[in-house]
Amino acid sequence: MSGTFVENLLAPHRASASPWLTWYGASGERIELSGRVFDNWVAKSANLLADSFDLEEDQVVVVDLPTHWKSLVLALASLHHGATLVAPSHERAAEAVLWVTATPTDPGIPASCEILAVDPAALALSFGGDLGPVAEDFNASVRSFGDQFFPSSVSGAATAIAGDEHRIDLETLFATSAEAKGTILVRAGLPVLEFLPYAIAQWAAGDALVLLEDGVEATERLREGERITADYSPEA
Repeated sequence: MSGTFVENLLAPHRASASPWLTWYGASGERIELSGRVFDNWVAKSANLLADSFDLEEDQVVVVDLPTHWKSLVLALASLHHGATLVAPSHERAAEAVLWVTATPTDPGIPASCEILAVDPAALALSFGGDLGPVAEDFNASVRSFGDQFFPSSVSGAATAIAGDEHRIDLETLFATSAEAKGTILVRAGLPVLEFLPYAIAQWAAGDALVLLEDGVEATERLREGERITADYSPEA
């Protein structure tokens, strides 16, 4: 079955001012994205991927980033196009047309691959390190793209995430149901492609996520302030 899977997830929350994703960074920042704001970031990013990289269905994208609000935005933006997401260590990384990374001068990136450099710092309006000769600066570019994205239908059988031991197609990824838990606390040191299926399932259930970067303590004050009702469990 074909469909607009990311659109179906985000559209019901497009006008919502309620928290969808909240990020606590180790440097002290707190970034709260409502459903409306998160959708806007995904739309801008999807337009960037279309206009700057001509991203198409079944093309491979390496997501070389930890779990972070920007990596979740870019993962969903890529899936808007029906791309296949892989980790940098995956055998299909050699096929990648795009490498999304915070280390754009990494010598392990294939020479034939385009590069999108992402600075995770909350207030970074441009990439703070060495871009190298070919990388596009996500931080500097993304705000100039359109606030709405109009996706084409993509095949539900297309591979959304290719892991070392299994693959997840788009239809399965976005059809997975989960029990609603409320507001879920997540310690964000894990690889984003491991966490993404859980995030999608809980968002579909109507939950909000609170991500804590490594080094941020989940204090009782934080839990009470964010109204945490559950902690992330990969088995959940």
